[in-house]
Parts: sequence; C-alpha cells; structure tokens
Amino acid sequence: MPKRVLCGAVLVAVTCSASGVGAATITIYTDKTAWENAVGGQFLTEDFADDQLNPGISFVSSESGRVNSAQEYYQDVLASQSQNEPSTTWSFVPQITAYGGNWTLGGPGGSGNNLQVHVDDLSIYVGAISNSYNGGFWGFTSDTPLTSVRTVGGSGSHQQHYSLDDMVYSPVPEPATVGLLALGGLAVLRRKRG
Repeated sequence: MPKRVLCGAVLVAVTCSASGVGAATITIYTDKTAWENAVGGQFLTEDFADDQLNPGISFVSSESGRVNSAQEYYQDVLASQSQNEPSTTWSFVPQITAYGGNWTLGGPGGSGNNLQVHVDDLSIYVGAISNSYNGGFWGFTSDTPLTSVRTVGGSGSHQQHYSLDDMVYSPVPEPATVGLLALGGLAVLRRKRG
C-alpha cells in the first residue's frame, strides 16, 4: 500500500562555499511535487525492488546498510559511538544535480537525533533530516553537479535507524548526439550536427 504524507513545502536555499570550487546553491525540499517541478520532471527513481541498483549508482555503508528488496527500501543503522565513521555514501555516474527520497527515521534500539546530509565532492553540509520523519519526502537540488551524497548519524549516543524508499536523483545530461525533446505531447528527435 503506498504511503502518503501531507506536509507543507519547505524550500530553503543555502549558498555554500565549496573548497576549491567556489560556491554552490543548494535548495532543500520537503515536498516531492515541488522538487519534481524544480528538476523539470527530469529524474530517475531507484525503488529498491530488487538487489540490482540502477546503472551508475553505488553505495558504501560503514555500518550495516543494505537493500531490503522484500520491503523495497534501503535500510541502515548509523551508530555515532561506532569505531567507524557512521555514514553511508551514495555515488552517481554521471553526475547529478538533485537528490532525495522518502525517509523514515527511528526503529528498535533508538531513534537517534537526526540524519545529516553532505555533498562529499563539494565538501558541503546540506542539512539534517529530523528523527521524526515517517515516510515523508526530503531532498535537495544543487546548481553545481555532484557525484556523491553522504548521510551521517547525528551526534549523540543513540543509534539512528532509518530507511530510504524511492530514492530520486536527476542526472546531468551528457553532451548527447541524440536528445529527446517533448513538445506539446509530440516527441521530437533532435540530432546534433557535427
């Protein structure tokens, strides 16, 4: 049964200084429709329905992160007192300009404090997902392409149990020789002349 959560749209634009790359503008969304509109409807979804991730996506979890294909979500437990840095890093090829998903924080063993989100390759702290999230959307857009998003368990002694459902991301279009442009419901194939 699909989960539906009604929440107001929250847009927060943050201009961050990224070491060696200048500044990036990050906008946070808690409303999926607003996020979809911001990326012009151009995004892909990883639904975690099987153990195979979409091409170009990989992850590394310092803890116990795994795809739970039976429940169709990614799940992890990030313990701040762990000897490892409690994090999960998602990598994308090609680069992306937007990322998000439906997040549920909490669970047995402690609800943690929050889940912090970073853009690793730009050295930017994006924001925190509250430990009260229960299936709601949280995502962001960036005006600077990126290749990795890292989630970190918030500070404190509690474990942060969480799941991520329907992860969405907007890949940067590669300089294509063939592009598809939709005009008034008509698909037009355009070829780059070289």
